[in-house]
Amino acid sequence: MKKNRIISLWVVLLLLPVFQVFADEHPTIPLLDKNGDNVIEMAREQGQKLVINGVTYFKGNPYSPKETCGSCHDYDTITSAYHFQLGATDMGDDWGKKHGEFHYEHLLSAGQYGSW
Repeated sequence: MKKNRIISLWVVLLLLPVFQVFADEHPTIPLLDKNGDNVIEMAREQGQKLVINGVTYFKGNPYSPKETCGSCHDYDTITSAYHFQLGATDMGDDWGKKHGEFHYEHLLSAGQYGSW
């Protein structure tokens, strides 16, 4: 058991630089809402300001993956990928309440489908 943990740790440490290269490749992009407006700028201008433990948060419109990613990527293709479809078959308005012992009540499914 201890040997497996050590091997896993080494694998992670060896792969970290690889993941960093992929993270560095993508340019910085603005998060856009469903109308194509910059979510961060709009929240700073019109949103609700919250300060928690000295950290300032701005509450505003949710971002739209379609508007944010769709200008450069084929949105229909990337949203049919495995990670986007997790939870699609068990989504429901009361899913979180039915599975409250393991999950938050506001969740709509066990996966990313339907979340934001």
